[in-house]
Amino acid sequence: MSSSSDRPRPWRRLTALSPRARRRIHNASVIAPSPSSTLLRQLDVAGHGALIDDLTGLANRRALHRRLEAALAEPDARAALLLLDIDAFKDVNDTLGHDAGDAVLRQVGLRLEHVAIEADLLARVGSDEFAVLLTGSQADDAVAVGRRLRTLLETPLEVAGLGIRLGMNIGIAMAPRHATDATGLARRADVAMHLAKAQRTSIEVYAPERDLHSPTRLTLTADLHAAFADEQLEVHFQPQIDTYTGIVRGAEALVRWRHPQHGLMPPAAFLGLAERAGLMGPLALLVLADAIERCAQWRAAGHMLTVAVNLSVTNLMDPDLPTEVAALLRQSGLEAHHLELEITEDIVMADAVGPIGVLHELKELGVRLSLDDFGTGYSSLTYLKHLAVDALKIDGSFVRDMADSHEDAAIVGSIVALAHALDLTVVAEGVSSQQAYYAVRDAGCDIAQGFELGRPMTAASFGDWLIERAASSAA
Repeated sequence: MSSSSDRPRPWRRLTALSPRARRRIHNASVIAPSPSSTLLRQLDVAGHGALIDDLTGLANRRALHRRLEAALAEPDARAALLLLDIDAFKDVNDTLGHDAGDAVLRQVGLRLEHVAIEADLLARVGSDEFAVLLTGSQADDAVAVGRRLRTLLETPLEVAGLGIRLGMNIGIAMAPRHATDATGLARRADVAMHLAKAQRTSIEVYAPERDLHSPTRLTLTADLHAAFADEQLEVHFQPQIDTYTGIVRGAEALVRWRHPQHGLMPPAAFLGLAERAGLMGPLALLVLADAIERCAQWRAAGHMLTVAVNLSVTNLMDPDLPTEVAALLRQSGLEAHHLELEITEDIVMADAVGPIGVLHELKELGVRLSLDDFGTGYSSLTYLKHLAVDALKIDGSFVRDMADSHEDAAIVGSIVALAHALDLTVVAEGVSSQQAYYAVRDAGCDIAQGFELGRPMTAASFGDWLIERAASSAA
């Protein structure tokens, strides 16, 4: 039950280099960088050697910690720490060699200086990790700076005549909101960075409820149990549009938690809690029951659409799931082929007997299956035939920029050709602009979904939206 999200592009593997190209990489890598002018303005010149990263000329981890402690010791201190990790940097070293990796790190350092010129300090704090420290009023712009960094770092780097496109995961923590000491702020930025990597959102601001080791998270786990009884869990619906006719063909059901203190929380904020607390089964049944009932009601009102519900590996480990789905369909009167169950790459890669058996039982009911986030994993093609899926959902990381990216457009076009050759429906998710909508339509995608076409809405709002859209089309 995850929502569509803006995710970083997967790593594109590189071909082997010729000896001449490797020599060019080596020659480029031996040029010693000059120390960062930003750093030298703030560190004792006489002793700066122990505080500077030899490879990039930026500050090192020790310098960052020292400067962060000093900044937080100021009265009414405000600071933001951005921790950046290069996605799949190991592939650069493994494919091109460590000299190429060093050259890439130097270029990343230079780009950081170009974008975050107003930063208090820039640092390289690990093999492929960098940090940006913003203090005072600049701290308020942390998210905007993060977005600029992400955009600039997505532009290909030139290494030995090759354009290497890097992904970047950025975690942001702010003082005094998230921590008031250097160690605490750094830990929370690291938590946010790893969450950005796990969720493939590229940028995340620290949130206590998503920290596995925070007291707030423990409290939220207890709250989640009460949320079922207090009816705080809601199912929202995001429309799916036929790219050829503009007709609403379906809706994806997305769970939300209307917490009495924290407001409306997205699934990423609590699905991990539900998983650890053993609540994924009840949560899935809640969403399935509401989605099936609503779809039956909308179809009875003349809106000929289907409904899609996400399932986790945990859900598919439940041997009773097919029986429960069948009972819900009978109770509502909804025909099985109007229900679509979305599974993700982790289910496919698990290759476990339990989930595969449950999927086959669901198929025997007549339920449709779709493979979500297609194109981001490594084993999808192997399992397409065996899982007998009916649809592929192209990950939003390809859709977002395909109007301006030849590579993304080529990937989407290839997926569409493969899917149609297998008689599968293609759904493009993450359509967030009119240009992206035209691009996926022209590429041959059958269905489009994203903020440009409609945001997730409560069931009541979605019903009103359907009526207004039908009236507008009739006029």
